[in-house]
Amino acid sequence: MKIFSIMLIASLFVAGSMQSNAQESKQKWINAKIKSMTLRQQIAQLFVISCYPERGGKYLDEISNTVHDEQLGGIIWGECSPSLCIETLNRLQSQMNIPLLVTIDAEWGVAMRFDSVVKFPQQLTLGAIEDNSLIYELGVEVARQCKTAGIHFNFAPVVDVNNNPDNPVINMRSFGENKYKVTEKAYSYMKGMHDGGILTSLKHFPGHGDTDKDSHKELPTITHNKEHINNTELYPFRELIKRGATGVMTAHLRVPALFKNDIPASQSKEICTDLLQKKLKFKGLIITDALEMKGALYNCDTSKVALYSLIAGNDILEIPINVKESIDEIEKAVKNGDISKRYIRKKCKKILAAKYDLGLHKGFYPVNPEGILERLNTEHAKELRMKLADASLTLLSNKNNFLPLNTAKIKYVEIGNGKTFKTQLQKYCEIDTVKLQSDATAEITDSLVANLSDETIVIGYHNTRSRPHANFGMDTLMIDFIDSLTTNKNVILVFFGNPYAISKFKNHEKFASIIVAYDNSDEAQICSANAIFGKQKFKGKLPVSINDKYREDFGIIY
Repeated sequence: MKIFSIMLIASLFVAGSMQSNAQESKQKWINAKIKSMTLRQQIAQLFVISCYPERGGKYLDEISNTVHDEQLGGIIWGECSPSLCIETLNRLQSQMNIPLLVTIDAEWGVAMRFDSVVKFPQQLTLGAIEDNSLIYELGVEVARQCKTAGIHFNFAPVVDVNNNPDNPVINMRSFGENKYKVTEKAYSYMKGMHDGGILTSLKHFPGHGDTDKDSHKELPTITHNKEHINNTELYPFRELIKRGATGVMTAHLRVPALFKNDIPASQSKEICTDLLQKKLKFKGLIITDALEMKGALYNCDTSKVALYSLIAGNDILEIPINVKESIDEIEKAVKNGDISKRYIRKKCKKILAAKYDLGLHKGFYPVNPEGILERLNTEHAKELRMKLADASLTLLSNKNNFLPLNTAKIKYVEIGNGKTFKTQLQKYCEIDTVKLQSDATAEITDSLVANLSDETIVIGYHNTRSRPHANFGMDTLMIDFIDSLTTNKNVILVFFGNPYAISKFKNHEKFASIIVAYDNSDEAQICSANAIFGKQKFKGKLPVSINDKYREDFGIIY
């Protein structure tokens, strides 16, 4: 026992010594870099600018020159092919004294920005999944995708509690309306990405879920009182900060209950410093939402938006309209005494510390573009996509246990593109298909109502919009047509879109069955057809409330 105790003490001493040496090496590297940098270069480390490689030519030359001349801190990818992304990344990184921090908005995987990559579900679909271990698995996979493409930092997950069905910008990007479930699912996703080796950012602080305006276009206002904001909007942030969040993105929102000045939260010291850093004790990286957004520019000189955001307490200044002018204004503010050199050094050291922890102190190693699509689109990624579709599929009604079907023939009404759904249905029975465009005329729909027989009708409603603008892209005539079919026919509605849109139908109780598949992916179409014929189970539950009957957490499991 004595020998064991001595060995334990010795091992703890060695571990502590190694940790101390590692911290000493880290600080030594950071201090050396700071000493070698001009004030302007220290400021430049705080900026992340967008890069759209597909624009090519003159645009890429300008980006390359700006990144090199200013020695900027990082980039964020716009829409691009993976191979061109890597080619551009290697070009940009080769000219840096300190490697770029490479970031991305990949809320549902790198396919959010890269073409030809497996598209994972949006977060509202994930909100329907009961098994959070699947969401953790997705986090690990998204991290793998990011690292494969040379990306260090994913600006995800969204932890906004979507308690406004008409939210024009969050909506499907949220895990749902239940703050506890949003928190647990966001944690699973965040933890998976952390374990996969990348940084993450909770967004959009202090909570963008109950807005009726889009901060890309204007400055929204959160009208709730302080108690509500503290209990609901702030809840996921507060809990996930305790569990190791590495980043928080500040939102362009007006929040009168938290600060009186008529400015965005992202430029408010009360929000970014007093609330986030002091009260919630967040020590990680604070990132602004894009500074080119109209919400950020409210009543503000565009060249000073980054300056005000920095003074408020942000560390990373994302996508200013003009990065050189923004750096000029901050440099001028230091010389005028509005910001101290010490404050700039402190912020720059946070960026350098993050880069050190990511291994960037060792320098940049070119990313291998060979076989990039195969390495991103692995069999595991494809299988995971199917598992997520399977686990989210939600059954809202099943009158008289109408499902699973056991019939030799059905009438399939295809609205939009349901080719995969139709193909899968044909594996189980004979299909008589009626294909409609979403803008079909009244003459066409009236004729169909009269001519459709009393046999079982499966309606696949495809290609709707994910956001609530213009009825989610649904034609009122088409909604009325579907409702009218339920009067004297057995109708199964499979809705391949946002569950909020189900509220547009009037005869919910008359459908034989209603199924929410959340998106129009091939995987959702295959799983829906399988479930109709009992070849897989319905496992999902609504992440949001549709009406008084179909509330959050509702779903028939069988």
